[in-house]
Amino acid sequence: MKKMTKSAKVRRYLQQNPNAIPKDVGAKFKCAMPIVYAIRKEVLRGAPVETKVPVRFKPSNKADDLQVGGDHYKNMGIQPWKAMESWMTPAEFQGFLKGNAIKYLARCNAKGGENDIKKAHHYIGKLIEVVGSD
Repeated sequence: MKKMTKSAKVRRYLQQNPNAIPKDVGAKFKCAMPIVYAIRKEVLRGAPVETKVPVRFKPSNKADDLQVGGDHYKNMGIQPWKAMESWMTPAEFQGFLKGNAIKYLARCNAKGGENDIKKAHHYIGKLIEVVGSD
């Protein structure tokens, strides 16, 4: 019998435990977090067990590398929207991005001005990346 790869074990575990915390899954299988997130994203999309996950993770060189209004998110181990993306279905995550863009545009005249418009643009940029990768 063929030995199951680590990726296949993680995939099977996440299919059986869709609400598992990615950090715990990574520790359980001694697997890098980007791989856990990639596999979890596939599982949430309903990819079959046999689907291969790339061994190398390439972070986005676009919206993930930018932050408007400071660097408080970029200095975290994982950016909040990466966590949201791993916990949500693709449709939910797209809704999250749209909602935040709308929020910043709606309040720009009363609160953040140009900075809020830039933040909305940032969320729209991420939305374009996400929709383009589907």
